[in-house]
This record gives sequence, C-alpha cells and structure tokens, in this order.
Amino acid sequence: FSCPPYGDLEVYSDDASDLSNMSHSEFKEIYERIIYWGINYLKKDRFAAFVVGDFRNKSGHYRNFVSDTIKAFELAGARLYNEGILVTSVGSGSMRANRVFSAGRKFVKTHQNVLVFVKGDWKKAAAACRGEE
Repeated sequence: FSCPPYGDLEVYSDDASDLSNMSHSEFKEIYERIIYWGINYLKKDRFAAFVVGDFRNKSGHYRNFVSDTIKAFELAGARLYNEGILVTSVGSGSMRANRVFSAGRKFVKTHQNVLVFVKGDWKKAAAACRGEE
C-alpha cells in the first residue's frame, strides 16, 4: 500500500532529491522507476494498492496522475485489477466550492482513487490474502 507524493502539489522538504522538488518530467521518471522496482520486489501472485488523485500543474490543467500511475504499473508488469473511490474533505470542500468555482470554473476535488494492481494470477493472489497459498 502506498500514497505517493502528488508531484509538486505539496513540497515536503528542501532536499533536491525529494520527489516534491523535482520538475514534472524528473518526477515522472523517478516515480515510474520506484513503481518498477516495487513490482520487481513484490512476490508473484500478489496485489499492490496505491491511493492517488489527479492534480493540476502551475497553469491550472490536470496532470492526469491516475493514468500515469496505471501506465507505470502496467509497464512494470502489474495489471489494474480494482479501483475504488476514497471520499475526502466533503465538509470543507462544500465550504470552498462557491469561491473556487466562481474564480476559475474549477470543481472542488473531494476524492482520491484507490488503484489495486495484481502481479501474476489474481486468483492465486486472492488465495494468498486468505492464507491459502
């Protein structure tokens, strides 16, 4: 399970090697490499889950982070198996909605995507989760 940084949406430190301080192209390259190595170390017939959401670039357009994440996992050898929606910040989102929409016609984001991938056979992965391997 992981909830990676969303590019430069939040800066976590002033360390140059921190993903949140990299250009978007550098971030994507390192992010894909991290996923590749994570899947490489994941046992066969196992699940991996990431919580991600799309975020905007500095000019206000979406980066399509959900699709980038799916592509990175598939390139690493894991297939998208399940998707869920994690609802977040509905209360504060409703308080911000009018201001945000009036200013730029943007919706307030109140969810993240829970993406579940499988490396190998999903039936065997499910059995492993039940302790039946």
